[in-house]
Amino acid sequence: MADEEGDLNSGDGFRRRFQQAQEHLRATGVDAWLIYDFRGNNAVWRLLLPDAPLGTRRVFLCVPAEGEPSMLVHDIERTQFESLPFELECYADRRALVQSLQRRCESLNTIAMEYSPMAQLPTASIVDAGTFELIRSTGVGEVVSSADLIQICLASWDEAALASHHRAAAAVDQTRRDAFDFLRSEFACGRGSTEIDVQQFILERFAEYGVETGHGPVVGVNAHSGDPHYTPDVTSSRPIGPGDWVLIDLWARMPERGSVFADSTWVAYAGERLPQRYASVFDIVREARDLVIQHCQASHGRTDVAGGAQAPCGWELDRLARDHIAAAGYGNEHFPHRTGHSLSPGEHVHGMGVNLDDLESKDTRRLVPGCGFTVEPGIYLPEFGVRLEVDVFVDPHHGPLVTTQVQEEVVLLY
Repeated sequence: MADEEGDLNSGDGFRRRFQQAQEHLRATGVDAWLIYDFRGNNAVWRLLLPDAPLGTRRVFLCVPAEGEPSMLVHDIERTQFESLPFELECYADRRALVQSLQRRCESLNTIAMEYSPMAQLPTASIVDAGTFELIRSTGVGEVVSSADLIQICLASWDEAALASHHRAAAAVDQTRRDAFDFLRSEFACGRGSTEIDVQQFILERFAEYGVETGHGPVVGVNAHSGDPHYTPDVTSSRPIGPGDWVLIDLWARMPERGSVFADSTWVAYAGERLPQRYASVFDIVREARDLVIQHCQASHGRTDVAGGAQAPCGWELDRLARDHIAAAGYGNEHFPHRTGHSLSPGEHVHGMGVNLDDLESKDTRRLVPGCGFTVEPGIYLPEFGVRLEVDVFVDPHHGPLVTTQVQEEVVLLY
């Protein structure tokens, strides 16, 4: 492997990721990480090697616990991959491909791949069944999931990623304040606004503040706020007026490679005095959010009797919030999504790391230093919904830190 990163990843730090992967492989007793791609179908491949060519044939990158990585590509694509900093081996036909894989794998006890038993973790469940069977047929002892490797190598934030997130969080928090002020000014002038008016206002502010968003944002009034993924359009948009309940969920990132989204949800009431039915549901959701944050922070630095880290797993944090909401009388039918999703460097707001999830999946990954995620419990009713979302970064030295503003009371718009 070359001594310098060169242009391959434009500073994204593949060498750092490669070293992190090898350290994890050695610590867990796994012999190698075998990363397979066919026509760009592996998101892990694209994130690990964002500037690598997109081949038309099968490609394998083997990262061993010791030694240098190597790549297996088709003969006709040799020249496309020669510039990459890996030992290159080529195959001409299926027989040669199988023989090469057998030479690489038959002496290995354990290989990690983008595979998840019973597809428990969708972000790690990428390798197709046939390729999995092919690797198993080479004589390798066991194929295990690369889910932890993905989190360590692709979901952890470096200093540049953290700085980008803080800039995005400042823009998101300010835009949300601006949006509520916009509604106040519209009410004060006797003009009405609609969900799509507020949505467009947010997008204009994002442009002014120099951040980008993939889609959305969510602006939901009354019953629309009870739909977790509602997004207004010209046909569904409803007016916002006195006595209405408003939920705004907005997310954005800096327009640069390796940046991390900021994602935040707040709620407001278009009146001077908050009705009790809104206040009681708001309080339950706020308590669930705070329970998760407090548990994360209290667990920092905790170890087991053998001295191993005892950071909580994603599913445990989801269960903490879910049980609190259920005890208040609202089951999964009123809280139909996970408590939080990963935030990791890249172009998507939903990242590759640990999710706070014991509903859609059971995420057994632990919160590792350098990872980020949202905490966003909710209660959704036919007439309105409450979701309170903040972002958290697990600082290697200080533990979990909330990076976006925390809503402690309902915003009043009059």
